[in-house]
Amino acid sequence: MANLKDISKKVGLSTATVSRALNGFDDVHPKTRARIEEAARELGYVANRAAKRLVSGKSNIICLVADLELVRKTRGAGSPDFLELISRLSCDLAERGFDLVFSVQSPNETAVAKYHDMIKRGIVDAFIVGAPVQGDPRIAFLQEVDFPFVVHGLPPAGMDLPFVSVDNVQIVCDPLHALLDLGHNNIALVQGSPDTTHALQRCDAYRDTLTEMGQGVDERMIVLGGDNSSHLKAKLLGLFSGRLGPRPTAIMCGSIALAETCFGILAELGLRVPADVSLVANDDGGEPVHFGAELPELCRTYFDWSDTSGPLAEVAIDVSQRGMRPGPEQRRNLSCEMIFGRSIARPSPDLGGKERAPQ
Repeated sequence: MANLKDISKKVGLSTATVSRALNGFDDVHPKTRARIEEAARELGYVANRAAKRLVSGKSNIICLVADLELVRKTRGAGSPDFLELISRLSCDLAERGFDLVFSVQSPNETAVAKYHDMIKRGIVDAFIVGAPVQGDPRIAFLQEVDFPFVVHGLPPAGMDLPFVSVDNVQIVCDPLHALLDLGHNNIALVQGSPDTTHALQRCDAYRDTLTEMGQGVDERMIVLGGDNSSHLKAKLLGLFSGRLGPRPTAIMCGSIALAETCFGILAELGLRVPADVSLVANDDGGEPVHFGAELPELCRTYFDWSDTSGPLAEVAIDVSQRGMRPGPEQRRNLSCEMIFGRSIARPSPDLGGKERAPQ
């Protein structure tokens, strides 16, 4: 098995330089580090984890703590496969010489307790904080103790932190422009939990886009808390009653699961998609949901959430080695794809939609 001396001989550098390069010290020039790492791969060098930790003071372990209830929710229709994400993240970290520790927070634990315990035991170099919310206590705690972490999702408003997320502005703007181009003026936006950072950013993007397009913003059309089916049904019944103003001619849903719920409510109201109401959803890459022959193909923005594993591994390793230095390399806003299905059409005049003159 190759050792440091073998690598040193191959690249013509001292064993000290080789050691510092392989242990992540930042006083080695990037080109030199790359040459050393390439030689190590060619020689089949395998680092001694115990010795490496003694030299660098690092464990090369990244920790992801998940809420048990949140994990259970991912079993719902159209939800991303959490196990798939964890598996891919573990593989992506392993390819880079790191290990993933996955820990589940029980219902009896506070959000901060698990993080405090892991730091106290000294076994991890950085955390991945998933499903962030405004005023997130986990983020506040990790900032207070100055421990490296990356947010999987969008950081709370006003916080410049390392993160990996899908572009929530694009998720709203692409379908919103498509619906406006078709002549829709009354477009409802349905999102899940009202305290999640991505839902709040999407609402802001919705308002900003309508304002930029010279459209008025009707706050009635923004529905938060849609993951509560009773709440969502009450909101949609109110909107489609027409008692408080124009009825929606299109609905943009934050997830496939929300689109399925909305489709069922519309069917109860005797409304057809897209003849009466256009329907668009954001698809996180979970299990496909089939709405039946009435809606064979859903118009949607698409990004497989498990594809965040590679960028997430890269940023987590970077913050563990260099600390939190928010910049392009530690802020990854990933683009989604717009897939045009047959669930959108020009607005129905019967619901108050007014078609604009063709452009």
